[in-house]
Amino acid sequence: MTKIFGNIELGVQSFCFRNFTNEQIVESLRECGLSALEICRKHLNLEVESDPDRVLKLYQDNQIRFNSYGINPFVNDEAKARPFFEFARKAGIAILGANPKPDAYEMLGRLCDEYSIKLAIHNHGKKDQTYGTVRQLEEALAKAPESIGLCLDTGWLIDSNEDPVAAIQKFAGRIYGVHFKDFSYTEEGERLEAVLGEGRLDLPGVVNGLKAIGFNGYASIEYEGEPEQPVPNIKKCIEALTKADQA
Repeated sequence: MTKIFGNIELGVQSFCFRNFTNEQIVESLRECGLSALEICRKHLNLEVESDPDRVLKLYQDNQIRFNSYGINPFVNDEAKARPFFEFARKAGIAILGANPKPDAYEMLGRLCDEYSIKLAIHNHGKKDQTYGTVRQLEEALAKAPESIGLCLDTGWLIDSNEDPVAAIQKFAGRIYGVHFKDFSYTEEGERLEAVLGEGRLDLPGVVNGLKAIGFNGYASIEYEGEPEQPVPNIKKCIEALTKADQA
């Protein structure tokens, strides 16, 4: 188990292992020294999975907990949304990663209250027409209930020409999750995956900023490079993050 900020168990987004089976992810997490996973729809899609309890049991039997489940699209349809909350309660997940339609906020807020589970809206860079920029996130939070906050992705903020450290200060109190992600860019503007702190991300600034606001949500590394063999650079990300935390 790897902890940051004193009490937050560090996890990894399962999309980093998008070409792996769940069984292979278990072994990879052991190699990384992690026991928390933010599982995504690539590895557990409730809309098609006939036996989600089987997936949950696999991880539980290997002493791995889900720190979140996402990023899940939510439309304004309670019947479709409720199974995600049911699964989260069964799995002990306190916060679901989300990409909700704005007209679903009221319905989702009711489910959050019913299940005592929060939602965290994920920003996804300049390609994201709804939640890509800080201004769009501000507008969303102004309309959403308190039970809906943010999963702030540091890399995608950079992609939108936003400052992750400033965003942390701005959204203090509504940041329920963080994706630690870094990008570098070629002279032609091509986006490249980077180990934390080796791209444009001010990793010490992000860590200190989260500490300053008393962040207590879920924390996941998301490194999407080398999909056939991501473990070596994920381990480097873990090392960089823990070093920044201990500085």
